[in-house]
Amino acid sequence: MRHLLLTALLVLPVLAGAAELRYPQFPSLPSPPRDPSNPPTPARRNLGAELFFDTRLSGSGFTACNNCHVYNTNWQDNLVKPRPDTSQGGDFFTLPFNTESLLNIVYRPAFFRDGRTTDLGHAFTEPWIEDNQQLGKTRAEAAAKLAEILRGIPGYAGRFKRAFKVDIQTLDDDAIFELAGKAFAVFARQLVTRESPFDKWNAGRGTIPPEAEKGVALFVGKGKCVGCHYGPNFSDGDFHNLSTSPPNDQGVRADEGRARVTGNPADGGKFLTPTLRQVTMTSPYFHSGAGATLSDVITHLDAGAGEDPNHDPAVGTPLGLTDDEKFQIYAFIRTLRGPMAVVRGPTGKLCDDAAVQRLRDKLPR
Repeated sequence: MRHLLLTALLVLPVLAGAAELRYPQFPSLPSPPRDPSNPPTPARRNLGAELFFDTRLSGSGFTACNNCHVYNTNWQDNLVKPRPDTSQGGDFFTLPFNTESLLNIVYRPAFFRDGRTTDLGHAFTEPWIEDNQQLGKTRAEAAAKLAEILRGIPGYAGRFKRAFKVDIQTLDDDAIFELAGKAFAVFARQLVTRESPFDKWNAGRGTIPPEAEKGVALFVGKGKCVGCHYGPNFSDGDFHNLSTSPPNDQGVRADEGRARVTGNPADGGKFLTPTLRQVTMTSPYFHSGAGATLSDVITHLDAGAGEDPNHDPAVGTPLGLTDDEKFQIYAFIRTLRGPMAVVRGPTGKLCDDAAVQRLRDKLPR
């Protein structure tokens, strides 16, 4: 059914009228989805922001979510291999994957590149279990340590009371861990991209460069990009093998991707389709950071991306794009960049124009 629907969407562009889009495959983003079990409130949003930036909630006392998902660089760090904690010197560990941007994470059906969880709150709390923040090797260990830290910091009991009407001094450790995830999930509802030049042009308002207009036609046509990147978030929410982690001579991949979750060898080397919104600002690309630029990505896909025996048939043959056509696709992708996402925490707005300017003023000239 999905393929039939997709085929129906691959139509020639039409002139936009009052309620029409030039490319109906790419409607504007709707409002963030609401979880009936976790209604968003200012108290939950503010608690999520506090947890996100608090370095005390880590094994070293120097690491927070913001160390990798940096608020003023589109909620990622532009590093091939992130280093969540530099307090222990230059030899401190790096993580195996490059940092995914948190932008539009609320629209995703699964989280992490291998889709290991479908619960947004769990996606935010899992780094406390991993090497990122090192609170414990298991959820139970991490929950116990987190609860101990939160109970000992003045103010957190009151914040949890306002957000969830509970007393963390008497609540069990795992319940505190779960509520922290719910606070993160409410905070994440703010991490959404804003209307882009393409959105305006697609709805019949504004203009984009002529080369971008050619690029979107290639994107849905010869380039076959729309096979994975469609819908409001320019992602099908599915997993694909693009030969970014092919097996070696012994049949072993550097990263098994989706197969690590499903146990199905056919899923080896598959990774979740990322959004393309704001993607020109979130290099490097692919799960390993092997694509330094979007030009590298387009060239890899144009060449066929068929090195892996599990490669997706949709991208398994060369596309024959000319250099001009590659640039036109890139020009279109650039039009998916909108204003920076502005969020609100307990201390006011984050990542608005004034905050960015203050940061720039502090940089050496």
